[in-house]
Amino acid sequence: MKTDVSPPRKRGAARKLAPLLLGGLQRFRALAGRRAELKESHDYAQAIVETAGPQLLLDADLRVKTANESFYKHFGVSPAQIENCPVYELGNGQFNIPALRTLLEEVLPRNNSFKDFEVTHEFEAIGRRTVLLSGCQVASLQRIILHIDDITEWKESQALRASEIRYRRLFEAARDGVLILDFDTRKITDANPFMSEMLGYTHEQLLGKGLWEIGLLKDEASSRAAFRHLQRNTIIRYENLPLQNIAGERHDVEFVSNVYDEDGRKVIQCNIRDITERKRMDDALRDAKDQLTAQAADLERLVAERTGQLRETIGELEEFSYSISHDMRAPLRAMQSYAQFLVDDYGSKLDEQGLDYLHQIMRSAVRLDRLTQDVLSYARILHMELPMDRVDLDRLVRDIVEAFPYGRPIKPEIQIKGTLPKVVGNEALLAQCISNLLNNAAKFVSPGTIPHVEISAEAIDDDSIRVWFKDNGIGIAPENHDRVFRLLERVHPATEYEGTGIGLTIVHKAVERMGAQVGFESALGKGSNFWIQLKKDK
Repeated sequence: MKTDVSPPRKRGAARKLAPLLLGGLQRFRALAGRRAELKESHDYAQAIVETAGPQLLLDADLRVKTANESFYKHFGVSPAQIENCPVYELGNGQFNIPALRTLLEEVLPRNNSFKDFEVTHEFEAIGRRTVLLSGCQVASLQRIILHIDDITEWKESQALRASEIRYRRLFEAARDGVLILDFDTRKITDANPFMSEMLGYTHEQLLGKGLWEIGLLKDEASSRAAFRHLQRNTIIRYENLPLQNIAGERHDVEFVSNVYDEDGRKVIQCNIRDITERKRMDDALRDAKDQLTAQAADLERLVAERTGQLRETIGELEEFSYSISHDMRAPLRAMQSYAQFLVDDYGSKLDEQGLDYLHQIMRSAVRLDRLTQDVLSYARILHMELPMDRVDLDRLVRDIVEAFPYGRPIKPEIQIKGTLPKVVGNEALLAQCISNLLNNAAKFVSPGTIPHVEISAEAIDDDSIRVWFKDNGIGIAPENHDRVFRLLERVHPATEYEGTGIGLTIVHKAVERMGAQVGFESALGKGSNFWIQLKKDK
């Protein structure tokens, strides 16, 4: 048995030092534990950072201190390329984004953070991308954490989803039938409601069937032939395909089928449009067209027959006109001559009443001859060939005026103002019109009055000339204006003014045949102003 031979003082010091050593050991062990916890926390935080989206750690001068592995991989850069580099100069300036400058230099200093700011930008290494930018300041470390979340694929998937929804809505609401077929089996995998409505099948009954089984193609052989054509050309079209629904009702349809790719697999889409009503209308229009063609042929034949008959009638009228001109007028001239012989040779043996009878016979014969000539003139105007040409109106009017007054007892005063223009018309008809208007102006004046006629012309517009014939005659009362141009219509009694009532009718018809216009202004006792409006010669 050993005994403690240490001095009492040393044993006392050891007893005092032991608790201190024990406390230090305990503190060392606690510190080591905290260091382990800190390392564990650090490793955990580092794992979170590395597995998160792309991140940058910036200093107060916006220089990159470090980045996580996700950033290096996503943007294809290495630590050596970015560390201590200003953020705006990263990757040849691909982070020089105006919106990012605003966020880092203006928003962040005021708010300490910003979150999910969407930016679409063209990056040099990865192309055009849409990203969400988030950032926060770590004031104690004077650092800025910039997080970049690339949402390009998510945005595209959202757009695709929206497109699919729109397509589905169209698919469901379309008033054309739509069928989706498996490319390999040629069986129906989907059908829109209108297809069910047209065929009379439920949606479930359509699934798994071939086109020939629902009445679209004649038989399976036809279906295979159509499919082979579709394989070669990727599209097939039938303009008028018969279709019979489940109730046996027949439809005419327009059928278009094409192949497209859906998520890497081929799909056949068939669009079927019901054209039954359109075809019925087309058939009706075709029948109507055939009827119209037949009616047009009948009408053309009838017109040809009537034209031939009209030519015969015109020929007969011309022969009749010739007969009137020669056969009827000859007895009138004989009557006039014999009456004149009686006056000359036997006038001394007749009393006053007998002589008056003879003069009445002579005047009646003259009036009937003149009426016959006017009727013939009117008939010629109705049927004569009418060439239109340039007419020197000034020369024509002066030639007519020079030969006037055709044996009238009182010579009228006729004044032509200025030089009349050249016009477009038929010279023979124009001469007839001018002569008739001058005759009327010279005839219808008060007894003892010298007829005065003023002829002038004025431009109506760039294309037309109006020729005026103004007289000092007795004028026409307003209630008689609409009678002036009627055939055989006399406003004044034949006992007061001779005439046949055809002169102005000839003027009106001749002007009408030339495509011109005629009119007048007149008041009773104030003379008349007749005018003819003709096309200007250019």
